[in-house]
Amino acid sequence: MNYRKLFVFLISFFAVFFGNIIYTLSCGPTPDPYDYYISFFSPFAKGGGYEPFYYTSLTSFYGDPTPSEETANVNDWQKYTGSKVTAKAIRECIYSYKQEQLSVIATGSNILPDSVKQNSFAQFLSKEKNREAARYLLFAKTCEPAVINADPWSVPERNNALLGNLYTEGEELYNKTKDKDIRERYAFQLVRLQHYSKQYREAVTTFDKFFEERDKQSLVYFKAMALKAGALLRLKDSVQSAYLFSRVFENAPSLRISCFTSLMWTNTTGDQVYPLCKDNHEKAMVAAIYGFANAEPDVAAIRQVYAFDPASPALNILLGREINKLEDKYFSPYLGEDQGTGLVSMQDYSAAEKNKLVSRLTELQTVADDLLAKGKLKDMDLWRISSAYISCIRKDYPAAKIRLDEVKTKDPAIKDQWEIVNLLVNINQQKVIDSAFESRLLTSFKWLDTKTPAGQGRQYGEYLGMPDEVYSFKKIYRNLLFAVLAPHYHQQGDVIKEALIRGRCDSLHMNDYFVSGETAISQITNGMKSAALIRLNDFLRQPVKSPYELYLAGFFPKGLNMNNVIGVSYMRVHDFANARDWFKKPPAGTPAVSYQVFREQLQDFGEDTAELHYNKTITQQQFCERMVQLQDKMKTAPVSPKVYYDYASALFSISYYGKTWYFVKDYRPSTEWYSTKCDKDPFEKQYFGCYAAESYYQKAAQASTDREFRARCAFMAARCSQKHTAENEDNNKYVSALIHNRYFPLLSGNFAQTKFYQQVYDQCSYLKDYVKSTRKK
Repeated sequence: MNYRKLFVFLISFFAVFFGNIIYTLSCGPTPDPYDYYISFFSPFAKGGGYEPFYYTSLTSFYGDPTPSEETANVNDWQKYTGSKVTAKAIRECIYSYKQEQLSVIATGSNILPDSVKQNSFAQFLSKEKNREAARYLLFAKTCEPAVINADPWSVPERNNALLGNLYTEGEELYNKTKDKDIRERYAFQLVRLQHYSKQYREAVTTFDKFFEERDKQSLVYFKAMALKAGALLRLKDSVQSAYLFSRVFENAPSLRISCFTSLMWTNTTGDQVYPLCKDNHEKAMVAAIYGFANAEPDVAAIRQVYAFDPASPALNILLGREINKLEDKYFSPYLGEDQGTGLVSMQDYSAAEKNKLVSRLTELQTVADDLLAKGKLKDMDLWRISSAYISCIRKDYPAAKIRLDEVKTKDPAIKDQWEIVNLLVNINQQKVIDSAFESRLLTSFKWLDTKTPAGQGRQYGEYLGMPDEVYSFKKIYRNLLFAVLAPHYHQQGDVIKEALIRGRCDSLHMNDYFVSGETAISQITNGMKSAALIRLNDFLRQPVKSPYELYLAGFFPKGLNMNNVIGVSYMRVHDFANARDWFKKPPAGTPAVSYQVFREQLQDFGEDTAELHYNKTITQQQFCERMVQLQDKMKTAPVSPKVYYDYASALFSISYYGKTWYFVKDYRPSTEWYSTKCDKDPFEKQYFGCYAAESYYQKAAQASTDREFRARCAFMAARCSQKHTAENEDNNKYVSALIHNRYFPLLSGNFAQTKFYQQVYDQCSYLKDYVKSTRKK
């Protein structure tokens, strides 16, 4: 049986079958919903208030709107005070004070308790002329428990008798109140009390009675309108409901998430709602809302909104969404090709899927250029930059330059986006990054430094006090380094600059899960050959560097022992003499140690720990010294069979399957196996294929006359041979190749009577299957 393929199949099966459960219930890191694809287009340039509708496919909404409902309510109250009271004092009073504290203020007590007397808003409310406002806040605080569901996971249980009593009290207070602003707030409470007592028709009537025919723009007005819209939905008037939700959506940014969600529950279409709109501006907002609900690349909403209202602010959001969608689905897979990011790759797409995405990209640019040509857009320069960026994605860099040259903006946010796209275009137009271009890059890096303050970081969705705009720039800077510049240097064969670029990338502390495998340390310790590492080491030690090189060298990973890294690189290609010499160089560091590296390994994997007879530590330097000694002994005939055997066992121990694999690698994933591609790399050929270990086991067998020892050598050679069995899409043929190992006839034919053969026969299913298959013949 092919245990390897069965193991991989089971992992894949359970990952798919239980994937949703694991994603939902696990406590491990999951993709950051704000950072799971490569992006260079920030949604923050002209999107204030629409933050929930920036693009992300991993969460329902990107973020909270600006302002929040709490901030909007505080702002309304601050206007009520004539801006005489601070927002902090108002927020503390409204959202922190208990009912008892508000009662003291509302009853007009001349002596305020210590807990509130220092609050300037409490002092404001305690004045006789503001007593109505204080009384309202007490009433609102009394209503909250009756209309708020404390447990969002349970169906709310409403106390209709309490709601009715509160309504009666609120109506009396409304009639007694002279202040029109406070009367409006009471009216909102009355509509809310009826709504949550399921008196939907009455809630609609109450709203129309107290609010209709009035020019209201306050938060409570639109909150009351949203309640009316919800009541209409309960009364099956879904189209009227959708229309009202759209009006609240536009006019009350703090309520956009709830209104969007409720409007989607109406299950209506834009065509149904348009007839209720008073003008094309309102129609444009309706079209935009339905556009925000579309997660797939589609320019229809942009066209529709522009046809209604070319100046609609929602157009910028829709444009940004379409660009981000195509970054996610097309540009990011393209940039991540062959980078080991774990992202979706273009290789994962069919030809039809690729063509469709290219078509969507072309269509978006056509729309952007068409609307620019008409000259009616509100933020023309943002659209010009967007079109330039689309040209950049399409690799049409001259066209991108033309569009960028047309931008004359002085708006800082739009100018920043221009700088990013211009930098991308310049890098991609540069066939070779030379010293002159590096000087220009340094200027751009220092500009980006001003946008990305040091000491702030966010990984896997953890916010560490970083403003969204700074976070966005850090992502862009990181993406520029790891997805554009590092590959560019790699392609021109400059692995030293590639490592330095990755070091600067790591220093941003923005290595989310799809970047973590491409760090500077990963490249240096696992990807670079000995000669390149020596050049890098010499570069770091040389005193004369260009300003660009000095800048990057300042971010080189601290604490990395280059001498040790170079020593390991020589170990990987079995150059143990050079490896030993580099391990001897200071600083010594903390060496990796083994106990069983020279012990034969009859089964794969296991841990290299101290055991009886194997309880002395062996450092990497000591290992290399012993390997050099064994090599020297093999130069003089006759060679002891044990010399060959120990040398072979050591090579197997530091292979992928050996217990001491960590002598040559930092980590060992459980999903990597030998393929014929490994033969192209000297290290991977031995690490995964065990060719050299096999040859030395053969030599050990040939040098010995002891049957037990020769049986042992043959079995170990068989294990090595099994490791480089060529992959085969035909599972039956692959299993057959494993069973018909070229050493099994020798083992079963010549050594079947040995004690060693009897021992391993019960351990090795492939050997047992081979023997059974020969008996059938």
